[in-house]
Amino acid sequence: MDGFRHITPIEVRFRDLDVFGHVNNGVIFTYIETARIRYLVDVDIRSPQAGWNDIAFILAHINCDFRQPIFYGQRVEVGSRIVEIGRTSMRLAHRVEADGKLAAEGDGILVHYDYPNQRSTPISAEMRAKIEAFEQGSKVAE
Repeated sequence: MDGFRHITPIEVRFRDLDVFGHVNNGVIFTYIETARIRYLVDVDIRSPQAGWNDIAFILAHINCDFRQPIFYGQRVEVGSRIVEIGRTSMRLAHRVEADGKLAAEGDGILVHYDYPNQRSTPISAEMRAKIEAFEQGSKVAE
């Protein structure tokens, strides 16, 4: 998947299908969520155990353009990359492919959030360094 260093394989479950026999559009957001969380854990900028008493990322915005249906039995992968880092937020791009063909694409904005104090907080230099090291060779705007 060109331009994406992080790939998350997704297994299409029978329960993901709608009455038309293809993956329901709302389920695509779950596939993207799975890939987003896996990216944060794999790049070591979020613990899977982070909770309400921690500083973590919170989803502020997400969108998705659907390009073609996904069916049961297809091999699905979601590519994820950080394309922009701000002071307290970052934007991730996602590409969903089924059997190697574009099925959906979108992006989301994550805010670095201090849950105990209920406010955004700056993304640390350490986190930025981890992202840039992982995304080496990709363009990450600031």
